[in-house]
Amino acid sequence: MMKGHLSNQKGFTLLEILIAITILSVGLLALAEMTVYVIRSNTVGNKITEATVLAEDKLEELKNLSYTNAQLDDTDSNTADVSTDIHSTPTLFTSPDHSDSYPNDATGQTITISLSPQRVWNVAEDMAGDTPVPGVKTVTVIVGWNDSINHFVALSTIIRQ
Repeated sequence: MMKGHLSNQKGFTLLEILIAITILSVGLLALAEMTVYVIRSNTVGNKITEATVLAEDKLEELKNLSYTNAQLDDTDSNTADVSTDIHSTPTLFTSPDHSDSYPNDATGQTITISLSPQRVWNVAEDMAGDTPVPGVKTVTVIVGWNDSINHFVALSTIIRQ
């Protein structure tokens, strides 16, 4: 009599519970991994925003200077150093015309990329893009930092006499 009563009960077996726990564990591990990725991405995004603000601030500061100010001098007469293609030409950052450490002339100074954002700028006189234009200077501000890989933000503007 009791045997018939137990066979009519419905429920989960131990095997079904173990399979459900395994599926749940895999899902939770994937969710945890995605959370770590999102946190890292947010950190990089915050650094990019900070670097962009630093570059924009320096561009605004430079645009408000006199055309003949020392911070707007092309100290190396290199018209190719205003490129924003930093990854293929890292010397645009490491050997700039000017930096926050050497604002009036960074010629001969080597800038080493570090964990904290660093700001440099290059000037090309009488250049607008690839075309010579008298009375203008092309200025490129580069902000770079390293957090296991090198990151750069580069912004350019043209200043006229």
